[in-house]
Amino acid sequence: MKSYAMPAIVAGALFMAGNSVVAAMDGVIVRLIAGEIHPLGIVFFRNLFSLIAIYAIFPRSKLYSDTNSFFWVHAIRAVIKLLALVAGFMAVTQMPLSSATAIAFTMPLFVMLGSVIFLGEKFYAARIAALVLGFAGVMIVLQPGAATLNAGAAWALAGAIGLAAVALLMKVSAGREDPLRIAWLNLVITVPVALLFALPVWETPSLYALGLMALQGVGGLMAQLAFARAMKLADASLLVVVDFIRLPLALVFGLTLFGEPIQLAVIIGGTVIFLAILMLLHWENGRDR
Repeated sequence: MKSYAMPAIVAGALFMAGNSVVAAMDGVIVRLIAGEIHPLGIVFFRNLFSLIAIYAIFPRSKLYSDTNSFFWVHAIRAVIKLLALVAGFMAVTQMPLSSATAIAFTMPLFVMLGSVIFLGEKFYAARIAALVLGFAGVMIVLQPGAATLNAGAAWALAGAIGLAAVALLMKVSAGREDPLRIAWLNLVITVPVALLFALPVWETPSLYALGLMALQGVGGLMAQLAFARAMKLADASLLVVVDFIRLPLALVFGLTLFGEPIQLAVIIGGTVIFLAILMLLHWENGRDR
């Protein structure tokens, strides 16, 4: 009997889809337990369970094998990622899940802007157009002057900017180190820092909340590794398309679990942001070729 290997592009899309589903569930779990645990506490437990999972699943030799690390880069990136997670979690507690998800899609646009400002990359006309179109989509989602424009929007934008900074710092070490080791170092640094942040607002979680955060932590680790694997198997332009399933998932979860109405502005604005990112990736791929 013949065995057929799955095409790399399909495998990459499936890995990315898994990452996107976990990312959508992240916001759901935060909303379910936010009344019991402060977002700072959720961030601590999420990272703690990710660290426990990485030690339980992978051999120590894979984690300790490479000592040629830029530790200060890992430390800065870990702290920024921690703050970005806090901002993202605060956002989903203060605005509709779908709105927070749509704004999170601006992250690649901030990466592009940061590459120009900090890495000396050039500002092409297509990059400017993508940036303008993307932030026009944000304005459609937020509807300035409407009830949706609140602190939650500021938290969501701060989270997107923070994750963009993490992506830029990743360029410094991604070519030199294994993704698993990068994830491990990030968690080793993040867990004690997150504990310090959480102590002033400490609330002992119930078994229900603890179970959900354990699921969140293990899922977050698997999602991170799936994302790294997807990037090796398929083009970023395809992966962005697949990742956009987070928005309809957030719309469905928000409606069914929390009674949030589906807003036309979120659908239109999210689509505009998505088109801006696609345009940017199309231009960058063409320029690379």
